[in-house]
Amino acid sequence: MKKIIDQLGFKFVILLLMTIAISSCKKEDDAPTEPARIFKPGDVKISAGETSAKLTWSLPLMSTGKTFKYSIDFSTDSLFATVNYTTTADTAGVTVTEDNLAVRTKYYARIKANATESQPESKYVRSSAFQLTGIQLFQAIRDIEIKETTAKLYFTPTTGLTSIVLTPATGAAVTVALNASDVTLGVKAFTTLTAGTKYTAELFAGPKSKGITTFTTLAPTTYTVKLNPGDDLAAAIASAANGAIIGLNPGTYTLAAATFITQKTITIKSISGNPGDTKVNYKEIDVEGTGAGVTLSGIEFDGTAGASLYFINFIGSQAANGSAATFTNVVVDNCITHGSTTAFLRGDRGTAVRDFKITGIIVNNSVVYDMGLNGSSAYYTFHLNKMQFTNLNISKSTFYNAGPGLVTASTTYTGDVTPTVSITNSTFNGFGGNAKYALLDANANPINFTIVNSILANTPKSGTVNAAAIRGTGAASTLRISNSNYFNLSSALTNGTALTFGTATLVSNQSINLGWTAVTTDFTLPAGSPLRTAGSAGGPIGDPKWTY
Repeated sequence: MKKIIDQLGFKFVILLLMTIAISSCKKEDDAPTEPARIFKPGDVKISAGETSAKLTWSLPLMSTGKTFKYSIDFSTDSLFATVNYTTTADTAGVTVTEDNLAVRTKYYARIKANATESQPESKYVRSSAFQLTGIQLFQAIRDIEIKETTAKLYFTPTTGLTSIVLTPATGAAVTVALNASDVTLGVKAFTTLTAGTKYTAELFAGPKSKGITTFTTLAPTTYTVKLNPGDDLAAAIASAANGAIIGLNPGTYTLAAATFITQKTITIKSISGNPGDTKVNYKEIDVEGTGAGVTLSGIEFDGTAGASLYFINFIGSQAANGSAATFTNVVVDNCITHGSTTAFLRGDRGTAVRDFKITGIIVNNSVVYDMGLNGSSAYYTFHLNKMQFTNLNISKSTFYNAGPGLVTASTTYTGDVTPTVSITNSTFNGFGGNAKYALLDANANPINFTIVNSILANTPKSGTVNAAAIRGTGAASTLRISNSNYFNLSSALTNGTALTFGTATLVSNQSINLGWTAVTTDFTLPAGSPLRTAGSAGGPIGDPKWTY
């Protein structure tokens, strides 16, 4: 029996040794033996900025006790059919700049360990795509400076700037030299451009790009009629056909009574494109009936002399204000509007919910002030209760002393669409009152409401506002404020509490007090203010017209 046990023990030991040997052989087989793999760098990381990018990589697997030199290639092609720039390094990292790579261009990098006397070169390890974002010295585009065949571009005055390359969407690029005066003032005017054309402008200091922007010249305008001061604007509107464009030469015009735009869509536009030299004293603009709509462009509208209640008022008909109507779009572009005591825009006259319908309401590059009885009116600036609308877009505009609240769509109903309110690059100051919701009252209606790159300051203008600036409890609503600045938003003029924003998502916002009061009318951003670079794309926030 003992002999059998000894034999079994001997066999077990032999089996154990064989298992260990096999295991050792497997580990040896798994280890990389190809020199190109053993000495290959790995784990490339990239940190890219405006004018430089730093690449780092992990040391090769078999690097202990060895000194390596690396070759690094850069290409706009992920397959490296063409190499745009090559450099070397003797550490596991390298920095490249705009002297080596073009800004705003996607590149790939590949790295290998070079051969030495005792080892071959490694295989390449490749990076993901990256780019230098480039310096941006161009200021925000001022819409008023873009005409049919002319444009002005503004930039931060900087020593060494030499030229702007202007490239149309189709056609050859043109290089325009900057003289000393251009560089000092930070502005360049262009003439003889082509109407209705998109241009890309790139700013250079020698061969280095210092900014890029795009703009589109205005399409050519064919006026149905051109008026001069003293001509009867009311008669021209009444007789205009659907689609008519009424041009106003510089001067002052009067609409003494309520003006009805009935079942047609027309445009009233200053020929100069400058609201500073073309003015209309108005009573009220009534958009009446199905098919009615209006575009107003480049005009100052003053409701003071006419004791105006509303700037734009939607009605079904003169006989029955609440009769159902489906309107076309309303656009207020590059205008200055002031002096209505009730509201900038009223759309709640429909007898039943959804009797009034409209696709788009647009306010762009405009200034609206003194609307709504110093904040004590019963009507919001955009009073859209019961009205079914698809989009309300406010951009590059300034509102001050303009109503007890900004937007209301609070009468509950189920519509064909979820409305979207989009507010971008705009400035609001000295607004709110009459216990309203300062920014939005959608109640339980679903709504998409966003504010981005904007400044909100000084509530209320009078009385009180609700402690929540936003009410929007509808299912699937989107409420968001981002890259904006707000300060002095309180529920009361004295002893109030700071406003809250309900369930809105707040991202990358600031609360920098700019020293404005409720009666401030100059909203120029201070030089060097962090708000000049706080925008979602790195530019200024608020209405661009106040940045320079």
